Amino acid sequence: MISIIICSAKSEVLAVLKKNIEETVGIQHEIISIDNSQAKKGICSIYNQGALQARYTNLCFVHEDVRFETFNWGKIVFTHLEDNKTGLIGLAGGDTKGPLPTSWSVSILSNEINIVQHYKNGKNPEHIVKSRQPGALKSQVVALDGVFLCTRKDVFDEFKFDENTFTGFHGYDIDYSLQVGTKYNLYVIFDIVVHHYSEGSADRSWVKSAFLISKKWQERLPVSVHDLSAYEMNYYYWRSMQISLQKMFELNFPVYKIFAYYLLFSWSKYFRIRRFLSMGKYILLRFTSHKSLKGTV
Repeated sequence: MISIIICSAKSEVLAVLKKNIEETVGIQHEIISIDNSQAKKGICSIYNQGALQARYTNLCFVHEDVRFETFNWGKIVFTHLEDNKTGLIGLAGGDTKGPLPTSWSVSILSNEINIVQHYKNGKNPEHIVKSRQPGALKSQVVALDGVFLCTRKDVFDEFKFDENTFTGFHGYDIDYSLQVGTKYNLYVIFDIVVHHYSEGSADRSWVKSAFLISKKWQERLPVSVHDLSAYEMNYYYWRSMQISLQKMFELNFPVYKIFAYYLLFSWSKYFRIRRFLSMGKYILLRFTSHKSLKGTV
């Protein structure tokens, strides 16, 4: 038995998903869809509201812009969650989450992904399957993407979505993963195939939520499924720094904010003069290139 909780923004998209769920889920279920098209509440608030209404043992939080290809997927979810050490499962996640404001996809060794991604630019959809354990039914991660998250009611009773900190539509998935991960294991599963019809966007509100995650979890991060060496962790930290800076340039953050970020996060236990100078050079090159490009418009 499973309760499927959906934060809905488009009634016509929801109707298609409901029909698809009825045809594929394969077990006794309920669909708790909450219309958020007008209220525009944060997704944490909607998910908490839906989960508190749920009647069944297993909970599935899913975006409405998906379609399930696998039949009897509800039974598969039930089987994965029978393991009391498992607290949360999904379809995409990362093996490490560091202290810098980055996505789950900035991993140290591998991302674990199993999803059919559709694109808006005419590119053919592709079934993306990535894993450090090819052929496995599941692979452990520390942070999951929010497109599809399943847990048990007893886990939710311990760990609810943080609607006070995350009031929008970003960051909630990583934060919830880190919450559940303090007690349970998290996995990406490879025996359910889901089609995802939007590509997502890392805008400035996403960056803001990423900073909130770093601030909230600064005492616990980094976390990883691997036993990382000091060298590996230092490399991961500065690689994450470069990815964060690159995103800020792409989103046209003011240069003073980019430099402030660089200085703030450079002075940490991972500080190395060579990496610091190298990253400073990278910023200057990006800045001069950015100015040059703007001058040609």
